[in-house]
Amino acid sequence: MSTKNNKRIIIIDDDEDINNLFKIFLEYNGYIVNAYTNPLEAINKFRQNSHDLIILDLKMPTMDGITLFHKIKEIDNNIIICFTTADINYIEDLCKGIIDIDKIVLYKPVLLKELKNKIDWLLSRQEINSNKPTTMMSL
Repeated sequence: MSTKNNKRIIIIDDDEDINNLFKIFLEYNGYIVNAYTNPLEAINKFRQNSHDLIILDLKMPTMDGITLFHKIKEIDNNIIICFTTADINYIEDLCKGIIDIDKIVLYKPVLLKELKNKIDWLLSRQEINSNKPTTMMSL
């Protein structure tokens, strides 16, 4: 199967079932996907310009998603992040004042069609803005 313009995605979620489901679904849709349940392993293997997008769970036991987000941005400030969370109140409290936060968050349970649409939209925005730094993803 050909890849979707060779776009590479990382999934970081402590729920192995979600990782497997998202990975299989996105690979079926033509993406190159790596998935991690351990945020520390993910950050140790992450390299600048190695991926186009990260799907990042906000609540994980060994390292929360916001801490991991900042570590990832230190390595690659241009990477696109799409957060996932089951707790709408958590994201609202965490991201007060951030315009368009809903554009980069998927609320669990995630419908696969919604996942595909969000990923396609975020990656298309990346292509449009490829010569500009991405500010929408800053926290």
